Amino acid sequence: MNKPMILILLLSLTVLWLPAEVDRLNYSRALSIALKENLKIRMARNNILIASRNAHIGNAGLLPKLELSGDASYQEGGIGFEERETSTTTSTQIQASYTLFDGLGNIFNWKKLQSGKRLGHLEARNQVEQILLEVSAAYYSAASAYEQMIISEEMLQISQERLVRARKRSLYGRATTIEVLSAQVDFAADQVILNRTRFLWEEACRNLNVLLNREVNHPFLVETAVSFQTDLQLENLKARALSSNASFLSTLEYLRQLQLDVKISSSVFYPRLVFSASYGLNQSIGGWGISLNDPQENTRIGLNLQLNLFDGFKNIVQRKIAKIELKNQELTVHDQRLTLEKNVINVYEAYKNNLLELDLQKQYVEAAELNFKRTQELYNLGQVTTTQFREAQINLIRSRSNVSTAKYEAKLKEIELIQLTGQLIPDWSSGETRSNQ
Repeated sequence: MNKPMILILLLSLTVLWLPAEVDRLNYSRALSIALKENLKIRMARNNILIASRNAHIGNAGLLPKLELSGDASYQEGGIGFEERETSTTTSTQIQASYTLFDGLGNIFNWKKLQSGKRLGHLEARNQVEQILLEVSAAYYSAASAYEQMIISEEMLQISQERLVRARKRSLYGRATTIEVLSAQVDFAADQVILNRTRFLWEEACRNLNVLLNREVNHPFLVETAVSFQTDLQLENLKARALSSNASFLSTLEYLRQLQLDVKISSSVFYPRLVFSASYGLNQSIGGWGISLNDPQENTRIGLNLQLNLFDGFKNIVQRKIAKIELKNQELTVHDQRLTLEKNVINVYEAYKNNLLELDLQKQYVEAAELNFKRTQELYNLGQVTTTQFREAQINLIRSRSNVSTAKYEAKLKEIELIQLTGQLIPDWSSGETRSNQ
């Protein structure tokens, strides 16, 4: 067996003949693994827990306050050192208080905390979606690299067969030295291309493994088959984006928080009514000593009414600022709405253009395959030059590579459309994902 054939065999063994236990990964499974294992997604889930814990009724001041306190004080009195009297007073008290009315500020605070919980969930979902877009790009980058490697292997095999044929023809005097050297040069060039595509495939695997929180060199194979949705209509996509896009919904939720801030800033102009009740024990004894052996009891129930008449215009300034911030957020919502619609249209048009390009590339690859087969037949009969054969070979490989690139570019645009419309992870908290295969 000659050296070129041995090299082809070794490359096939190392690249394609992988162990049976090698992980076979498809796109849906990659998303599922990312949702469970990706470290940033796990942190996003923790952020949701923080937002949920923070939305507690106690943080809004709607629960009563209960305090237990104790005190001991020592006192000296009188004139002269020998005539001084000393005493110790010991007391303990439990007190409860509850705000009956504060201009509804506590109610508005409670609503703001609930809004903060929803905002935290939306921001986490948006973060998760961005990570899944990274996973999608990494997965299809790996799939593309794998296909390019396979194409390079086919190209190398064709060049190897051409080299073997040229050497045989040279032995019988039917091929010139230049023809053999040309075949050797092309074979060497294809070896370099294959080595480069193998490197890109291995690099893409490492990138994807990191996003899936797996060992960097974890071996796997990817599915290269891709299917596209046929029911994507622009008007439906725009409507879905405005109703479900996580980033845009976050903008709307923040607007609601600023509306509540205006109400909270207005609540300070109303009187504040607080109910309080306490029960205590106290005892005084001569000298130093802490004791409640024979205490006096005292009980107190009261209402406290406060009205801030003047605070140097502080509350007025805060309310004006809150209204300005609200106005700015209203403008931001309008801007985000226009931007979202623009992004949906741009991605949709790019998606349609990619699908059209894919169809054209498929037609071109069919022509390139027919041209190569015909050129190969003529080359074997000695009716075309090595340059013409090589040109047909390169055109075939380039056309296959273009189809692969167009296919994955179109798929990534489709995934981006689904993300913009809030459909990428309709229930990501339970680990479910939408399959786009």
